[in-house]
Amino acid sequence: MTRSDFVAGWVWNIRGNPRVRLRMPAGWFDGLAREITDRAELDDARDAICETVDVFDYGECAVHLRGLPTRAKIKDLHRYWFDTGRPLVIELRDAPR
Repeated sequence: MTRSDFVAGWVWNIRGNPRVRLRMPAGWFDGLAREITDRAELDDARDAICETVDVFDYGECAVHLRGLPTRAKIKDLHRYWFDTGRPLVIELRDAPR
């Protein structure tokens, strides 16, 4: 078994029942989760996740990597996670429940 063969339990759960409920600042949202398989959508998701850095990412980087967090370290960390993980998208319904 290789690292890419590993699938976390929550991924199996989503595969079995893709209905999810997320709590966000605007309220609770129902949605459908799915793995991203389309190459163009995967590239768009990778850019959105890996090429964007916000203030919270510096704390995340400090927890996972040694030394001072930098934009380059954050982007590298996110690329690693994206490339070795299971990218998912959650399509939310229009209004919070």
